[in-house]
Amino acid sequence: EKVPRPPNAFILYRKDRHKELKNANPTLKNNEISTLVGTMWRREDDATRAKYHLKAQECKNMLLKYYPQYKYK
Repeated sequence: EKVPRPPNAFILYRKDRHKELKNANPTLKNNEISTLVGTMWRREDDATRAKYHLKAQECKNMLLKYYPQYKYK
């Protein structure tokens, strides 16, 4: 069984922002959304980025709870 890699802070941020960008601009393609989200991420303040880094750490901790032998290869 392959254990999924835990999401990093940017992936969690992108997941949250993707839906709202797609709803606001239905004609945007995924690669265009990724570019926009990347720019948004770089412009975010430290508090917002820290919130997503904390969420990513929580996801990693949950994964390690269920799969204690997990190691990224």
